[in-house]
Amino acid sequence: MQTSATDLLRMARIVLLRNARSRLPFKGVAEFYRQLQLGRNGKRNNPFFYVSSSPWNLYDLLEDFLQLNEIPPGPLLLRDMALKRKQSTDASEHHGHKLKEIDNLLLTYPTLPFVLIGDSGQEDANIYREVVRRHPGRILAIYIRDVNRPDRATLVEQVSEDLRADKVEMLLVQDTVQAAKHAANTGLIFQEAIPAVEQEKQKDEAASDDTELDGEGSGAPVMQ
Repeated sequence: MQTSATDLLRMARIVLLRNARSRLPFKGVAEFYRQLQLGRNGKRNNPFFYVSSSPWNLYDLLEDFLQLNEIPPGPLLLRDMALKRKQSTDASEHHGHKLKEIDNLLLTYPTLPFVLIGDSGQEDANIYREVVRRHPGRILAIYIRDVNRPDRATLVEQVSEDLRADKVEMLLVQDTVQAAKHAANTGLIFQEAIPAVEQEKQKDEAASDDTELDGEGSGAPVMQ
């Protein structure tokens, strides 16, 4: 979901003043997720889990957003609002919450491999590196969407290089089509799925031209 999370004022306006019908998905993401759900067995039985540092009071909005945009449904694992500020030595709320929830998922489904999807705007690259190290052999691929912050992109590239020894690819991608092409080449989705992702990306681009959002260049998703 486009929220402009790297711009606090714009994010507050979007999150507080818009409803699920006025939100835009990242371009092509719904079709890409549907193809990941379908997988290579054609049975649409790959589950989705949405882990977010968004508070629970946004649950209904996020659920409506998934339904309206025909994004595969799945459990929304949000967080409680913290009443006490964390000590500087503690992990950030985003890092701690997300790592704990992903840990719980991999422990709950011990035979299920996972694909991790996030963005470069927060701490996802570092979190996912820790997940790979804690659960060797469980992560098939990692896609990190570039939010056009050079410093963040550099961090992702460094983490990606670190993960080569773990034989896990972390890709910094500009859009869902790039992620879909990699997923097809590695056997996660059908090659024939790529045109469908491209078409939906074009449709979403046309829809974004009619809004006051500035597209995918400066945002970061509520859900990752």
